[in-house]
Formats: sequence, structure tokens, C-alpha cells
Amino acid sequence: MDASPSDNTVLEANMRALRSRSTALAELVAAAEPYPLEPVVARSGDPTATVAGAWLHSRYDPRAEGDRIAAEAAASGASTLLFLGLGLGYAAKAAVDSGATVCAVESDASLLAASLRLVDLSALIASPRFSIALCPRGRGLTDYLNDASPRTIEVIENKAAMAAFPEAAEAMRSQVARYRKRDDMNAATIKRFGRLWVRNLAVNLRQAAASPGVSAIAGAFSGLPALVLAAGPSLDDLADSLPDLAERCVVVCVDTALRSALRYGVTPDFVVVVDPQYWNARHLDRCRADGAILVSEAAVWPSVLRGESWRPGGRTVLCSSIYPLGAYVESRLGQAKGRLGAGGSVSTTAWDFARTLGCSPIYMAGLDLSFPDGRTHARASLFEQRALASGDRLRPSSNAAFEAMRGGRPFTATANDGSAVVSDERLSLYASWFSCNAAMHPEARTVNLSNRGLAIDGLASAGPEEPLALAPARDRIGSCLRAATAAMEAAAQADPDAVGLIVDGLVGELSRVAALAERAVGIARGAIGRADLGSALAELSAIDDAVLGSEAKAVVGFIVDTAATSAKAVHGYGVGSLERTAELYGAIAESAHWHAERLRAAITEK
Repeated sequence: MDASPSDNTVLEANMRALRSRSTALAELVAAAEPYPLEPVVARSGDPTATVAGAWLHSRYDPRAEGDRIAAEAAASGASTLLFLGLGLGYAAKAAVDSGATVCAVESDASLLAASLRLVDLSALIASPRFSIALCPRGRGLTDYLNDASPRTIEVIENKAAMAAFPEAAEAMRSQVARYRKRDDMNAATIKRFGRLWVRNLAVNLRQAAASPGVSAIAGAFSGLPALVLAAGPSLDDLADSLPDLAERCVVVCVDTALRSALRYGVTPDFVVVVDPQYWNARHLDRCRADGAILVSEAAVWPSVLRGESWRPGGRTVLCSSIYPLGAYVESRLGQAKGRLGAGGSVSTTAWDFARTLGCSPIYMAGLDLSFPDGRTHARASLFEQRALASGDRLRPSSNAAFEAMRGGRPFTATANDGSAVVSDERLSLYASWFSCNAAMHPEARTVNLSNRGLAIDGLASAGPEEPLALAPARDRIGSCLRAATAAMEAAAQADPDAVGLIVDGLVGELSRVAALAERAVGIARGAIGRADLGSALAELSAIDDAVLGSEAKAVVGFIVDTAATSAKAVHGYGVGSLERTAELYGAIAESAHWHAERLRAAITEK
């Protein structure tokens, strides 16, 4: 499509805005041959277009269509609206103007290059609430979502744009479906355990602030191989080899595998514990790992951080909290502890910690992500021992493994040795995480030592012979451990009094949000049945702005239905009732009060 002078003016404005956001993306768009869109003037007078004979937007009123699509998407309460195909930007612009966070995904730069010649999108592109992700042939969308980590997403497809590149469209739909499965699991987990995590965090705040972060020892073991011990059944197959492997590798052990490691004569260098539940703390019972360094998160069960009976002489290093309360305190203390991957399994965090240490290759032991021979865990694990102890003649211990397999929507997959093995949806999500992150970090070559484990795309598999062929390196590992310990001791630690002041300030802000929310409940309920809603909606809009602008917004919203954190989108678009607005603000008020009470109680405990 030839560009007229006016086209050039529009394109220049758009490209200036694009360069200000991403020079690399601007260069790709500038180099692309524009897709042959057919521009049309809609009946409303706004520009629209067809692509391969299909309408990109309404032929009658594309602006009104965009407003409607944006309103329906925003009413979902999702934290991010994901547009698969920007088109001419009508719906994306309406969503951003309403205050939503929007990402537009394109599979081919040529379509974006054509769109930017037709309409002035410079204001949209320049908005900090808008971003564009280019995923050539549909690949890389998972990487973007993992990096952006939106709490929830609502997907809006431009059918015509997707139809122009059908293979890329299917690839993107598949990646979104996988991410949504994880999203659904995360939402269900927050609903079940969110308050537990907040209670743990409140109790642990002072101790967490006094602990160094993983960033203090990043790269401290560069060039050394690592052995990550997970608790899958195949860990037992390596029992005879583990002591020799530990002579050659930095040993990073997940909590569920600690009993097995100790039983087989290996004291790990690092033990990773990040699950906040009580039963995960019990994995450490009656264990003795002298000198092991605990790698943890501020939301773990408090006894994990407080007790050193299981690791005398050991120290603690924390990763940055993935929970809003922990992140709030860390940011105000100026502590950058260092992020570790959280793929839903402690084994994902353990792998990312080994990578952060600079280790390569990384050998994964017990990473089955399946049920080889119908088993769920290594024999010495607490899960396996509890199942054995609770079994009887009418309900044998094998029932526990059967129920575990049946409960996760099992399916038959291919193992590393080519045989068939049973996995499930939850375990396959962990496998996708490993596949994605191994591809992102090729410098950390990863090898799975489980022949009967689920074959993971991008991960090599091998027997123990490969790491056993390495030269012993325990003396060098010991030297690195001493240097890492010194770095941990030298890392800046927060003053406990500073933590108290931060919490006091947060409690005050939570109380303010609670008062605003209670006022909104009263306004909404008082307006029900009234003919003139103008003043009520104006007051509610002002409260929306105050709540959404609060520094405590993320803390409050963590345990609230996700729609409650987007109250402005609900009544601002005229969708949803005043009863719903009152319900949402009631949930916000309850969450703010509950957080304030937990923090007051925890910070006064000695």
C-alpha cells in the first residue's frame, strides 16, 4: 500500500512514539513490508480496513465497536487485557483510556507496519499502560507472559488479524491456554492459601528483613556443576551414586527430598524451602543437615526461618517475595534480595537458584513430573512415609498414589527412555516452565538424570555416568561456600526498628483504604433506586481513583476477588449493578481491616 503525504505524517508520529518505547521493535517494524490492508471509510466517518477480504473492524462504527469490546473485557476485572491482533487500535485505546493495562500481541511485523500507516496511534503507544509484544510466527508469547507475570488476563482476539496468519494464531492460542491453566491454578491457590501466606509474612517480617538475599551470592559458583535433588521416585535409583555425585557437584536439595539425601549419605550445600504450608515445614522434622544453607522466601511457615536444630551452623538466604506484602516492605527497605523463578513447584525454584549461582551444567535428579511405576515420591519422603503409616488392610497405602494420579487429570506421555508414563495437567505445567526457562538460559545446560521421568522439550537426558565422569570438585566447592558465607555476612541488613516504622505506615494506609471502601459501600447502597445517579457515580469515581492510587492497593487486592481490584472498570463503564459495586467495596474494606489487624498483632510480638 503506497503511503500518501498524510500517511507519512501519521507513520512518522507513530514511529517516534514506538522508538521511545522500544528501539528494537521500531527497527523491525520499519524494515517490514506493510501487509496489503484495504483501507475503507466506515459509515461513521472513522477509518476501518479489510484484511484478506475480512473486516478488521466494524464497517459501520469501529469506534463504538471498540468501546463495547473494551467495556466487556474490562468488566472481567483482569489485571491485563491481552489483545491478539491490535488492528487499528480502537478497542485497545478505549481500554487504556479507561485505566486498564493493555498488551497488544502481533505475530508479524508487516501487519503492524500497515496499521501504523492508517491511523495515529502515537498517544496509545506512548501510554505507560500499553505495550506491544511481537511474537514472530506466534512464538514467544509464553516468554512474554512469564516475564510480565500478569495476575490475571482477559484475551481479546481480532478475528481478521488472526485469520491472516492461521498457524501463528493457533500457536498463540495454545500458549494462552497453557498460561490460563496456570492462571486458574494460581487463583485457586490464592483463594485457598492467601490468608495463610499473609499471616506467615506478617510474623516473619523482621527476621526476613535481617536476612541477606540470593543476590549476595549470585555467580558465586560459576563454572561448577550443580546437582538438584527433587523428590520424584527416580531419586531412589541414584541412591548408590549420590555420595560420588556430591563430590563433583554443588548439591541443591528441595525440602521434600532432604530425608532421602540424608538417608543416602549426602548433606546438601543448600536446602530450598518456599512452600508456606505447615506440612512443608514438617519435611525438616528429625533431619540433621549440618552447615546447610537455607534458601527460602519470607512467607514460609515461621518455624522454617526460626529453627536451626536441623542445620546447626547453617545460614539463611532469601529470594525476593512474590507476595504483595513482602514486596511492599522490601521495596521500602531498599532491599533487592533477588528474584527466583516460581513455576509452581519447589523444583523450579531450586533449578533457578542453581542457575543464579552460576552453575553449569545443572543435573536434575528425581525430576520425574510423572508417576513411574505408579509411584509419586521417593521412598524416604514425608509424603511416602505418611501414606505407608496410614495404610491398612481395607485402604492400603497404594490408594494414596492412585488418588494423586486420578486427581490431576492424568494422561499418558513419553518418558526420557521412550517408554509410556503417566503424567497430569499440573505436572505438565511444571514441564512447560522448565522447557521455557531452559531455552531462555542456554548457558545453564540442564540434564535430567531420570530415564523414566517425563520427557521435557529442551532438556537433555542422561544416566549418572555423565556427571560421575567429572573430576571431583568438593575442595573448590568448599572454598566457594566459605566465600559465599562471607558475602552473606557482609550483605546489608535492615534495622528492625525500620521494619516497625514501615509497618506502622502501611497500617495507617490500610485504615484509610478501609474507610474509603466503607464510604463507597454506603454511597452505592444509598443510590439504589434513585433516579439521579450523577452525584453518586461522581463520588464513587473519586473513591476509585483514591483506592487505585493507594500504595497499599496490591496488598489489599491480594486476597480479594480480582474483580474487586478493578471496581472503576465495573461501574465506570455502566456495566454491573450498584449492588455489585457495594459487594466489591465491602470485600476491599474487609481485606484492608484484616491486613491491618494481622500486621498490628505480628509487629508487637517479640
